[in-house]
Amino acid sequence: MKILVTGHKGYLGSEFIKRYGGNFDVVGYDVKDGNDLFDYDNLVEKMRGCEQIIHLAAIPKPVEGKSFENYFDTNCRVTLGVVKAALACGAKRVIYASSTTIYGIEKGIPFQIPIREDQKFVSQYISANALACRDADLAYHVSKVIAEQILAWHGLRKKIQTVALRFGPINKVFLGTSVSIGNATQALKLSLEYGGELWYEPFSIVDEVEHIDISKAKNILGYVPEKPDYAPEDIHSTLEAKAT
Repeated sequence: MKILVTGHKGYLGSEFIKRYGGNFDVVGYDVKDGNDLFDYDNLVEKMRGCEQIIHLAAIPKPVEGKSFENYFDTNCRVTLGVVKAALACGAKRVIYASSTTIYGIEKGIPFQIPIREDQKFVSQYISANALACRDADLAYHVSKVIAEQILAWHGLRKKIQTVALRFGPINKVFLGTSVSIGNATQALKLSLEYGGELWYEPFSIVDEVEHIDISKAKNILGYVPEKPDYAPEDIHSTLEAKAT
Protein backbone atom coordinates (compact mmCIF):
# COMPACT_ATOMS: atom_id res chain seq x y z
CA MET A 1 0.00 0.00 0.00
CA LYS A 2 1.34 3.43 -0.93
CA ILE A 3 0.87 5.98 1.84
CA LEU A 4 1.96 9.55 2.56
CA VAL A 5 3.09 10.52 6.06
CA THR A 6 3.28 14.19 7.02
CA GLY A 7 5.83 14.90 9.73
CA HIS A 8 7.58 11.61 9.00
CA LYS A 9 10.85 12.89 10.51
CA GLY A 10 9.25 13.83 13.82
CA TYR A 11 9.32 11.56 16.87
CA LEU A 12 6.16 9.57 16.19
CA GLY A 13 6.62 9.56 12.41
CA SER A 14 10.21 8.36 12.49
CA GLU A 15 9.36 5.63 15.00
CA PHE A 16 6.42 4.46 12.90
CA ILE A 17 8.64 4.21 9.81
CA LYS A 18 11.37 2.44 11.79
CA ARG A 19 8.90 -0.18 13.05
CA TYR A 20 6.46 -0.56 10.17
CA GLY A 21 7.79 1.36 7.18
CA GLY A 22 8.77 -1.87 5.47
CA ASN A 23 5.11 -2.90 5.35
CA PHE A 24 4.19 0.04 3.13
CA ASP A 25 5.40 2.15 0.21
CA VAL A 26 5.98 5.35 2.23
CA VAL A 27 6.12 8.86 0.80
CA GLY A 28 7.42 11.29 3.42
CA TYR A 29 6.37 14.92 3.67
CA ASP A 30 8.29 16.95 6.23
CA VAL A 31 9.38 20.56 6.63
CA LYS A 32 12.89 19.22 7.35
CA ASP A 33 13.01 18.20 3.68
CA GLY A 34 11.72 21.59 2.50
CA ASN A 35 8.14 20.41 2.06
CA ASP A 36 5.83 23.27 3.01
CA LEU A 37 2.59 22.11 4.62
CA PHE A 38 0.88 25.25 3.34
CA ASP A 39 1.86 24.43 -0.27
CA TYR A 40 -1.32 22.77 -1.49
CA ASP A 41 -0.01 22.08 -5.00
CA ASN A 42 3.06 20.31 -3.64
CA LEU A 43 0.86 18.27 -1.27
CA VAL A 44 -1.27 17.14 -4.19
CA GLU A 45 1.76 16.27 -6.28
CA LYS A 46 3.33 14.18 -3.50
CA MET A 47 0.04 12.44 -2.68
CA ARG A 48 -0.68 11.19 -6.18
CA GLY A 49 -1.16 7.43 -6.11
CA CYS A 50 -1.32 7.25 -2.31
CA GLU A 51 -4.16 5.16 -0.93
CA GLN A 52 -4.04 6.51 2.61
CA ILE A 53 -2.60 9.54 4.38
CA ILE A 54 -1.18 9.70 7.91
CA HIS A 55 -1.19 13.32 9.09
CA LEU A 56 1.20 13.79 12.01
CA ALA A 57 2.71 17.23 11.32
CA ALA A 58 1.54 19.81 13.86
CA ILE A 59 2.49 21.94 16.83
CA PRO A 60 2.35 18.88 19.11
CA LYS A 61 1.87 20.46 22.54
CA PRO A 62 1.27 23.72 24.38
CA VAL A 63 4.24 26.02 23.82
CA GLU A 64 4.54 29.26 25.79
CA GLY A 65 4.61 32.16 23.33
CA LYS A 66 2.72 30.39 20.54
CA SER A 67 -0.43 32.35 19.74
CA PHE A 68 -3.89 31.03 19.00
CA GLU A 69 -3.28 32.10 15.39
CA ASN A 70 -0.12 29.95 15.28
CA TYR A 71 -2.11 26.92 16.42
CA PHE A 72 -5.01 27.65 14.10
CA ASP A 73 -2.76 28.00 11.06
CA THR A 74 -0.52 24.98 11.71
CA ASN A 75 -3.00 22.57 13.30
CA CYS A 76 -6.27 23.53 11.58
CA ARG A 77 -5.60 25.21 8.23
CA VAL A 78 -2.94 22.64 7.40
CA THR A 79 -5.30 19.79 8.32
CA LEU A 80 -7.94 21.16 5.96
CA GLY A 81 -5.34 21.38 3.20
CA VAL A 82 -4.22 17.79 3.80
CA VAL A 83 -7.81 16.50 3.64
CA LYS A 84 -8.57 18.53 0.51
CA ALA A 85 -5.42 17.24 -1.19
CA ALA A 86 -6.31 13.67 -0.22
CA LEU A 87 -9.74 14.16 -1.77
CA ALA A 88 -8.26 15.60 -4.93
CA CYS A 89 -5.95 12.60 -5.28
CA GLY A 90 -8.64 10.00 -4.67
CA ALA A 91 -7.14 8.70 -1.41
CA LYS A 92 -9.35 6.39 0.63
CA ARG A 93 -8.58 7.49 4.18
CA VAL A 94 -6.90 10.20 6.25
CA ILE A 95 -5.55 9.13 9.65
CA TYR A 96 -5.02 12.10 11.94
CA ALA A 97 -2.85 12.34 15.05
CA SER A 98 -5.21 13.90 17.55
CA SER A 99 -4.59 14.05 21.29
CA THR A 100 -6.13 13.42 24.68
CA THR A 101 -6.02 17.20 25.01
CA ILE A 102 -9.35 16.89 23.16
CA TYR A 103 -10.78 15.77 26.53
CA GLY A 104 -9.14 18.68 28.35
CA ILE A 105 -6.16 16.77 29.70
CA GLU A 106 -3.96 19.84 30.25
CA LYS A 107 -2.88 21.58 33.43
CA GLY A 108 -5.45 24.11 34.55
CA ILE A 109 -8.34 22.66 32.52
CA PRO A 110 -10.82 20.65 34.61
CA PHE A 111 -11.67 17.47 32.74
CA GLN A 112 -14.38 14.90 33.38
CA ILE A 113 -13.66 11.22 34.02
CA PRO A 114 -14.19 8.44 33.14
CA ILE A 115 -13.41 9.36 29.54
CA ARG A 116 -15.10 7.96 26.43
CA GLU A 117 -14.89 9.09 22.82
CA ASP A 118 -18.51 10.29 22.79
CA GLN A 119 -18.31 12.69 25.73
CA LYS A 120 -18.65 16.47 25.45
CA PHE A 121 -15.71 18.68 24.52
CA VAL A 122 -14.45 21.00 27.26
CA SER A 123 -16.00 24.08 25.62
CA GLN A 124 -19.43 22.47 25.95
CA TYR A 125 -19.34 22.32 29.75
CA ILE A 126 -16.59 24.58 31.09
CA SER A 127 -16.97 28.13 32.44
CA ALA A 128 -14.30 30.78 32.03
CA ASN A 129 -13.88 31.10 35.80
CA ALA A 130 -13.10 27.38 36.09
CA LEU A 131 -9.99 27.64 33.92
CA ALA A 132 -6.53 28.07 35.42
CA CYS A 133 -4.47 27.34 32.30
CA ARG A 134 -2.21 29.37 30.07
CA ASP A 135 -3.32 30.72 26.70
CA ALA A 136 -1.15 28.10 24.97
CA ASP A 137 -2.82 25.23 26.84
CA LEU A 138 -6.30 26.22 25.72
CA ALA A 139 -5.11 27.19 22.22
CA TYR A 140 -3.61 23.73 21.69
CA HIS A 141 -6.76 22.04 23.00
CA VAL A 142 -9.07 24.12 20.80
CA SER A 143 -6.89 23.61 17.72
CA LYS A 144 -7.22 19.85 18.07
CA VAL A 145 -11.00 20.12 18.49
CA ILE A 146 -11.27 22.27 15.35
CA ALA A 147 -9.01 19.95 13.35
CA GLU A 148 -11.15 16.97 14.34
CA GLN A 149 -14.27 18.84 13.28
CA ILE A 150 -12.70 19.31 9.85
CA LEU A 151 -12.24 15.55 9.67
CA ALA A 152 -15.74 15.02 11.04
CA TRP A 153 -17.41 17.07 8.31
CA HIS A 154 -15.61 15.22 5.52
CA GLY A 155 -16.11 11.81 7.11
CA LEU A 156 -19.73 12.19 8.16
CA ARG A 157 -20.66 13.46 4.70
CA LYS A 158 -18.79 10.45 3.26
CA LYS A 159 -16.44 12.60 1.22
CA ILE A 160 -13.46 10.59 2.51
CA GLN A 161 -12.85 8.19 5.38
CA THR A 162 -11.28 9.91 8.40
CA VAL A 163 -9.81 8.55 11.62
CA ALA A 164 -8.76 10.58 14.66
CA LEU A 165 -6.31 8.81 16.95
CA ARG A 166 -6.41 10.59 20.30
CA PHE A 167 -2.92 9.84 21.57
CA GLY A 168 -1.97 10.27 25.19
CA PRO A 169 1.40 11.83 26.04
CA ILE A 170 3.92 9.60 24.28
CA ASN A 171 6.43 7.68 26.40
CA LYS A 172 5.64 9.65 29.54
CA VAL A 173 2.88 9.99 32.12
CA PHE A 174 1.13 13.35 32.32
CA LEU A 175 -1.93 13.84 34.52
CA GLY A 176 -2.17 10.09 34.82
CA THR A 177 -2.33 9.65 31.05
CA SER A 178 0.22 7.99 28.76
CA VAL A 179 0.81 5.96 25.63
CA SER A 180 4.01 4.10 24.85
CA ILE A 181 5.62 4.63 21.46
CA GLY A 182 4.93 0.96 20.73
CA ASN A 183 1.22 1.41 21.40
CA ALA A 184 1.05 4.64 19.40
CA THR A 185 2.75 3.17 16.33
CA GLN A 186 0.66 0.01 16.61
CA ALA A 187 -2.51 2.13 16.37
CA LEU A 188 -1.26 3.84 13.19
CA LYS A 189 -0.55 0.47 11.59
CA LEU A 190 -3.93 -0.96 12.61
CA SER A 191 -5.74 2.08 11.20
CA LEU A 192 -4.00 1.64 7.86
CA GLU A 193 -4.79 -2.07 7.74
CA TYR A 194 -8.44 -1.84 8.77
CA GLY A 195 -10.52 -3.26 5.93
CA GLY A 196 -13.91 -1.77 6.74
CA GLU A 197 -15.24 1.76 6.39
CA LEU A 198 -14.38 4.45 8.93
CA TRP A 199 -16.49 7.55 8.30
CA TYR A 200 -14.94 9.78 10.98
CA GLU A 201 -14.09 7.49 13.84
CA PRO A 202 -12.22 8.87 16.87
CA PHE A 203 -10.28 6.44 19.06
CA SER A 204 -8.64 6.96 22.43
CA ILE A 205 -5.12 5.55 22.04
CA VAL A 206 -3.55 5.27 25.47
CA ASP A 207 -2.02 2.65 27.71
CA GLU A 208 -4.33 0.69 30.00
CA VAL A 209 -5.30 3.55 32.32
CA GLU A 210 -8.30 3.44 34.64
CA HIS A 211 -9.84 6.77 33.64
CA ILE A 212 -9.97 6.29 29.83
CA ASP A 213 -12.07 3.65 28.07
CA ILE A 214 -10.16 2.10 25.16
CA SER A 215 -12.69 -0.60 24.34
CA LYS A 216 -13.63 1.04 21.04
CA ALA A 217 -10.06 0.85 19.73
CA LYS A 218 -9.80 -2.74 20.93
CA ASN A 219 -13.10 -3.84 19.40
CA ILE A 220 -12.84 -2.08 16.04
CA LEU A 221 -9.12 -1.77 15.31
CA GLY A 222 -7.91 -4.79 17.27
CA TYR A 223 -5.72 -2.58 19.47
CA VAL A 224 -3.80 -4.63 22.06
CA PRO A 225 -1.76 -2.26 24.22
CA GLU A 226 1.53 -3.39 25.65
CA LYS A 227 2.22 -2.68 29.31
CA PRO A 228 5.00 -0.09 29.51
CA ASP A 229 7.31 0.49 32.46
CA TYR A 230 7.98 4.20 32.81
CA ALA A 231 10.96 5.46 34.75
CA PRO A 232 10.22 7.81 37.69
CA GLU A 233 11.55 10.79 35.74
CA ASP A 234 8.98 10.13 33.01
CA ILE A 235 6.06 10.47 35.43
CA HIS A 236 5.36 14.19 35.58
CA SER A 237 2.11 14.17 37.50
CA THR A 238 -0.83 12.04 38.50
CA LEU A 239 -4.59 12.46 38.64
CA GLU A 240 -4.28 12.55 42.43
CA ALA A 241 -1.74 15.39 42.24
CA LYS A 242 -4.07 17.31 39.93
CA ALA A 243 -6.91 16.95 42.43
CA THR A 244 -4.81 18.52 45.20
